[in-house]
Amino acid sequence: MPRADSGLRHAVQAYLPKPQWLWTPIETGATHQGVPDSFWAHEPTQTHGWIEHKATNGWSVNVRPHQISWLERHVRAGVRCHLLVRASGAGSANHRGDALWVVRGSAVRSLAEAGLNGLPGDAVLGRWYGGPRDWNWTALQGILTHDR
Repeated sequence: MPRADSGLRHAVQAYLPKPQWLWTPIETGATHQGVPDSFWAHEPTQTHGWIEHKATNGWSVNVRPHQISWLERHVRAGVRCHLLVRASGAGSANHRGDALWVVRGSAVRSLAEAGLNGLPGDAVLGRWYGGPRDWNWTALQGILTHDR
């Protein structure tokens, strides 16, 4: 059975590797629902935050209500939170291939309700096509460590 994120978490950790990036995978479904699936810390900038990894074959992204609640509460508290969405099909913009969307955590409700193509312009912090080798990992690093 394929992972719910289509291997996105693994790709992110491979392209933003240790020792600068410290990654903690989170699997808390039985203890506390809604917690994103990765906590990260970036040693050089002394920043940290949360990422929820998702995958879709179209525009809609499955975000559960408890995930929305968790992300909204933590964003309001000033915590860095982002959603990374690996999109194929329609979500990859006219089927141009494997796309990575970087979405502000504060836009989680819009993402859940309207999908990738219904997000307000300021919700999308980055979008790259062609698969992990072609995605702009330097730009993603800057987004994660400087955006709230």
